[in-house]
Amino acid sequence: MSVLSIEEIFARPQHRWCGGSGDSLFYQSRETYMEEMHKEREHRIAIIGDLLSLLHYSNYFVSKIKAQRGKLPEIMEADFGLLRKLISVGGLNLNEKEKIEAEATRSGRSKRLLDLILANGKHHEFIAALWDSGQIHVINWIRGNGVYSPEYGSDWPLEDREIKVIDRNFDKLSSNLVTAHGLLEKLFSNGIINYEQMEFLKNETKHSFKHSEDFLSILRRFSRGYFSLTLECLRELNQDHVARMMEELEEGEDYNSDNGSDLPLEREQIEVIDRKYDWLIHNIDVAHGLLDKLLSKNVINFQMMEFLNIETKTSFKRNEDFLGILRRFSHNSFSLTVKCLRESNQDHIAELLEKGGRF
Repeated sequence: MSVLSIEEIFARPQHRWCGGSGDSLFYQSRETYMEEMHKEREHRIAIIGDLLSLLHYSNYFVSKIKAQRGKLPEIMEADFGLLRKLISVGGLNLNEKEKIEAEATRSGRSKRLLDLILANGKHHEFIAALWDSGQIHVINWIRGNGVYSPEYGSDWPLEDREIKVIDRNFDKLSSNLVTAHGLLEKLFSNGIINYEQMEFLKNETKHSFKHSEDFLSILRRFSRGYFSLTLECLRELNQDHVARMMEELEEGEDYNSDNGSDLPLEREQIEVIDRKYDWLIHNIDVAHGLLDKLLSKNVINFQMMEFLNIETKTSFKRNEDFLGILRRFSHNSFSLTVKCLRESNQDHIAELLEKGGRF
């Protein structure tokens, strides 16, 4: 088998895999898995050919990994499959894996992993595992010594500006982002997150804020391409206000100074919901027509409607879940909800909600 040059290897189409549970391979979605099984052998042969070529560049990578060891723990994802792949190629043993997993933070786990890789001289296994887990942007960062080149395309880590936007507005994003009711499934079907990430983020014992916080922590380590696709998925699910917060907000800028409709709710609007929470739970009527109107106006999606319409829920629980979703609406969705309440003969609820807002 001929050895490709570095440029030739990275110019080839990437054979990305979404790591699933156990040794299974999950492609774009669970539904397409069986359809893709017949392609596995050909894909594996292509991957192995590329990796064998990569192994000829051990010295090329080890010096670059050492040069970037300070930044790599912040951009690589040690969880959700990478450690398992390293074990499969002989880059780690089980004892080392346990030591890495004992670290409390994601950055700490990545740092411990990197220290072991360099101490044990497992740099080519490390590159192979990154490649096979779809972290091509991390490999490109190593290749470029942290300097972007157009040949990397969208397979490059997020810029410091984008990370600062997420970090600076972490609480606000956590309060407005809705990961349930379609977002995770859409990200999974587009190959942006893998099955392990989806199951971790869907953990039913977590509070919705914790779901959002965990997702944002994973998002920080996305490539530019995956970040852009995530923004597209948010917009498709009527979360334009969250997408705008992620991509446009600069330091010192306040979205609430803009009267556009795709903005998060103002503090006064949320305070009205929170202050009158018990009264709203006992007086709002979600079940009889309101959800149908909200669905017809694209305020909620079908998955939200199914979630709220679960037959085993009491009316109080249904109303409580609806108010939890309402707090994360954009101005536009909130205004449409008020309109739907009036159309459902719930003017008293609409008037109460409007008192806290400036439209």
